[in-house]
Amino acid sequence: MTAYLKSLSCVLALALVLPAGCRQQQPAAPGLTPVVSTPAAPAAPPPPRAFDLTAVGDIMLDRGVERVIKQSGCARVIEEVASDLAKADITFANLESPLSTVGYHDPPNCAFRANPEYVKVLTLAGIDLVSLANNHCTDPGREGYLQTFKHLDEAGIKYVGGARNRAQASWLRVLTANGLRVGFLAFTDLDFPVGCPSRVPQDLSKHRKLIAVAKNKCDLLVVSYHWGQEYWEHPCDRQKQTAHAAVEAGAALILGHHPHVLEGIEIYQGRPILYSMGNFIFDQRPGIRMESAIFNLHYAEDEGWTIRVVPVHLPRDRMGPIYPPEAKRDAILKRFAGYCQKLGTTTQIQDGAVIVTAAAPTPSGQETTDATVPSH
Repeated sequence: MTAYLKSLSCVLALALVLPAGCRQQQPAAPGLTPVVSTPAAPAAPPPPRAFDLTAVGDIMLDRGVERVIKQSGCARVIEEVASDLAKADITFANLESPLSTVGYHDPPNCAFRANPEYVKVLTLAGIDLVSLANNHCTDPGREGYLQTFKHLDEAGIKYVGGARNRAQASWLRVLTANGLRVGFLAFTDLDFPVGCPSRVPQDLSKHRKLIAVAKNKCDLLVVSYHWGQEYWEHPCDRQKQTAHAAVEAGAALILGHHPHVLEGIEIYQGRPILYSMGNFIFDQRPGIRMESAIFNLHYAEDEGWTIRVVPVHLPRDRMGPIYPPEAKRDAILKRFAGYCQKLGTTTQIQDGAVIVTAAAPTPSGQETTDATVPSH
């Protein structure tokens, strides 16, 4: 018995000193499969956000344009290019004639107001957003100015650079496109007095601050300016100073109008500046005033901007854009590319368009609590 107890004690002692890994693993119970944990695969990064913006210049629905509409209807003015404009996520234009049945009206002397029914031209074109920050927005007086908002609201068209409360005219408008919050501001910056309440102050330091605050309320900030000198084919010094200040403060894209002719594109700190997009629906004399373009801008977070400048021509029998014959198209392309090159911008001409590319800022995604630049 003593020998047996000694043997048993040895066996127990050996079991205690053996490492756990040396012990025999017990088999799983019949019918059960051992659970093996597998590390979760890392989530795929979201695809880069992107959107398409189509921008055009001045739209005026009075005077000679009205004559065409009365004779042939609203579709006549825009029908050739309407389907192409509507393809973009956001389509932008400068509306240079208030929509009103009341107020001062003297078309021969450039005091405009258009029949509110002509808003159909904008809806047929698929225009989503218009700038009202120009030197004609208050031509018919306060009541005509207020009627414009009513008719745009009823048509489902957003606006920027104007508001029922004049103190809110410079407020930010934010539209969403494919997950990107695209903010818009619009201003007039002319060297003669105008009634527009959204104006660039002479002191650009104040303007920089407003741009910087607005930039933090959206992913990308687009700033529209009614500026420059009529019929100049190049930007003046004030246009360049204002545009550069806006870019330095955070603007991702500048859209310009008022000269009634095309001016080139400058790439400044990776941001495109479209100094003048020319006339789009207007009744001016033949020549370069009635030769313009559709600006198709594609933005992607990992690619930046690609801009296709597609020439159009405004024949007198419709006062609106059509695609010109090849010879005229090529002449517009060559001329516009020359404007860009004088601003230091590299261009390509391919498939009937001038192509310009630019790196774009990375959206900040930041919000701000500063209430001095509210958004609509």
